[in-house]
Amino acid sequence: MKIYGALLGFSVAAIAAIAGESGIFGRAINAQTHEPVRRAIIKIYTPKQQWDEFTDGEGRFRFPQLVRAEYTLIGHRDGYTDRAYKVELSDFDEGKELAIELRPQGLVTGKVVNGSGHPLQRARIEALDSRNSNGQIQAVSNAETNDVGEYRLSGLDPGTYRLRATYREGREDEFDPTPMTTATSYLGGKEKPAEIVVTSGSVNRGIDFVLNDVRPATVRGTLRTESGVVHERATLWIASQTGEGGHNGFGQDGRFAIGDVGPGTYTISAHTIDERTRQFGTTSVTVKDSDVDGIEILLQPGLKLEGQIRGLTEQQIENSKIGSVYFNRRPGLLNPMDFGSAKADADGTFAVSLEPGEYTISVDPRLGKLQSGTLDSKPIVNWKIKMEPGTAGKRLILVVQPEAQQ
Repeated sequence: MKIYGALLGFSVAAIAAIAGESGIFGRAINAQTHEPVRRAIIKIYTPKQQWDEFTDGEGRFRFPQLVRAEYTLIGHRDGYTDRAYKVELSDFDEGKELAIELRPQGLVTGKVVNGSGHPLQRARIEALDSRNSNGQIQAVSNAETNDVGEYRLSGLDPGTYRLRATYREGREDEFDPTPMTTATSYLGGKEKPAEIVVTSGSVNRGIDFVLNDVRPATVRGTLRTESGVVHERATLWIASQTGEGGHNGFGQDGRFAIGDVGPGTYTISAHTIDERTRQFGTTSVTVKDSDVDGIEILLQPGLKLEGQIRGLTEQQIENSKIGSVYFNRRPGLLNPMDFGSAKADADGTFAVSLEPGEYTISVDPRLGKLQSGTLDSKPIVNWKIKMEPGTAGKRLILVVQPEAQQ
């Protein structure tokens, strides 16, 4: 039996499984206390099938009647780090109980107050982690304070985190006239945030925040191209590297306004609506304690990519009217500016305009399953393509697996 996965690997005390009527069986235990882990979810699957079981009061599980084959097994329980490994054919010869050691996750607790020392209810605390593959800082866990300003941030795998607290009070929607205030604070300060080390089963107590609220600002400006004002409707997105902002606005007739922006330095991204002729632009802005006017964003044409989907059945051709091909620069993040899509015509052809960068390709399931692809006649590896400046006019061919053969 092989352990695998940088984030999911673990050690086991006994590794085995048996075939025939007994199937695969074992026991989930706490790696630190060796006590049984009750109601853990044990998943066993192949590329085509999956079986789920819960552990009982003694932490035991059993999958009867599983045939001798290779499987992936994952153990999950809230409050523990997921564990996974691969069951090999040779493991069916051992006939021993499989022991899965689940490691408790860490916990951070504390309190949030305002500048006068009054507790803040519904303040949001986030644990930020920069270990993801694209280098972006993301919130991996979050919690809200209760009526006395206390929070309990759980579900943290071992690692190093930065903590951010945010709070907003006032207007609930765009028609609410109530004035709004916001506040953001990093543990240790925004310029040089402190880091919290979390180990398996650790509890970090007394991690407190003081938030001083401010009135959020509005950022206003214009959109233009080399030839003049942008008359087409445009979408905008404002966010910092660590996620503040993270909301959108719209531009019309070359003008835009983005509200509810707290103090900080942000990147504003803009693009026009039409996927085939999309134009893009970005700029930076620093917000302090008042509105910011006079921001200009220069939009330039994206890189043109033409393509065709091959292997579509008649039903899939019909589905192409609603299904799309998707291009994502940073899968898993919420920034819509990193995402593009294109609908195929009746003959499977499509076109899209993309910003420079590396994209992961996927298709709507209604179009079938991606089987192979080429970019300018070169095979695509791991469904990733690069669009670099000066590479406009590339030709993408995607072959899908007919639905009847899936």
